[in-house]
Amino acid sequence: MRETLFAAHISRDKPQRVRSQDYLKFFLIHWSSILGAITHLSFIALFLAYDHPWLAALNVISVLMWLGALVANYRGNHNQAVYLIASEAGVHAAIMAMTLGTGAGFHYYLLPLSCLVTLSPNMPRWRSVLIGLLGMCEFMVLERLPVDAVPLATASNLPPLAATVNLAVALTVMVLFAMLVRSVYEMQSRSLTSMATRDALTGLFNRRFASDYLRQTSMQQQRNKSPCSVALLDIDHFKHINDRYGHKVGDACLVQVASKLSKHFRSSDVLCRWGGEEFLLIFPDASVDEILPVIESFRQYLHNHPIQHYGALIPLTMSIGVTNLPPGVPFDVVINRADRLLYRAKATGRNRIISQHVDARQEIVETNPDQSLAAGDQVH
Repeated sequence: MRETLFAAHISRDKPQRVRSQDYLKFFLIHWSSILGAITHLSFIALFLAYDHPWLAALNVISVLMWLGALVANYRGNHNQAVYLIASEAGVHAAIMAMTLGTGAGFHYYLLPLSCLVTLSPNMPRWRSVLIGLLGMCEFMVLERLPVDAVPLATASNLPPLAATVNLAVALTVMVLFAMLVRSVYEMQSRSLTSMATRDALTGLFNRRFASDYLRQTSMQQQRNKSPCSVALLDIDHFKHINDRYGHKVGDACLVQVASKLSKHFRSSDVLCRWGGEEFLLIFPDASVDEILPVIESFRQYLHNHPIQHYGALIPLTMSIGVTNLPPGVPFDVVINRADRLLYRAKATGRNRIISQHVDARQEIVETNPDQSLAAGDQVH
């Protein structure tokens, strides 16, 4: 589950010379360079077909410049890549306009490229904006170019739809560019959400997410009265595992336990690492009686299947406290009750489940929780 985090994505796909903080802009320049090279390859075929061999040769140079930008960007030279792109776009648009006239519409490509050149992560913002504005100014100058500025002998013999096609392609590039920006933004947003709500070691939800989820669930229950149960699990004698095998092995045990939890319970169940060797499971729309058989089967499975680590078998057991979330009861009260049930399970021999179901009135009138637990809990 952790491998879906954006940090893992970066470590797997990022070139060595590209800094992690520059990966997003590297990604955009990378794909823009590929699209630019492909576009100019199509221009080569177009100009050869309409008997403009020297313009086809010019676009060979353009392809090489876009590929040069691709290589420079891959090597971490983002500024060099942007300068190559800006230079190629400006010179290409000017030559095309002076040779074929603006009626061919090749200067339309200045619009998306003026946005692209602002992306270099190492370039001062004022310089990026200046280059982008220069591209826009060149577009406006070329757009107002007089018709008689291009001699008739060299005027375009391209089909009348050339300008429309070029405009459509330029706008499509802008849309694709916006989609790339959106994809990167959403990817980064998911990464930040994961970092804020996921435990870095196990990939399960963290304590912060669990608290927010229970708080919202408690508020919803005041309206719909649907059942909700929680289970607090703690690995028995985990300190001995750390002392005997080391903390690295202890962490590996936590990861494997988290993996077993994810495989055993439903996708609708909320699995959290509460802290240390404690795990909190939240079961929306399920009563204590409904979830007890499932939790018991997991307890037995973990007891009968030791954790494997480099050939060593490490037996693990868990003590578990299970209770419900009554409507109108603060979630921290429920967590405290589950915690008391958990430690009662440890005090009575470990490797067992102690559960208790209460309603809101019981929770309110309860003045001595320890006596209440002793009288009303169930051992499994």
